[in-house]
Amino acid sequence: MILIEMSAEHYNGLLDKGIDPSLPEYAILKNGMVVSGEVAGALHRRIAILCEEHQARNLLALARSLQSPAVEDIEKALAAPRDA
Repeated sequence: MILIEMSAEHYNGLLDKGIDPSLPEYAILKNGMVVSGEVAGALHRRIAILCEEHQARNLLALARSLQSPAVEDIEKALAAPRDA
């Protein structure tokens, strides 16, 4: 499993690009959970998306095609070490 974390801004920006709701990637994004954390004394909302590796790769392809800043977040999640 892959855990993708991205800022709420990247997440909303990706959804605002007009992703077709019938795409499986849309459902993966919509299943993301809001997580909050403190950074430098300020509360920041992030979105956590748990998915299979192939789903993360499909999200990456979609984000690239839409020229979304979320590409970096998805690439980081795919590059992170995982348990076998």
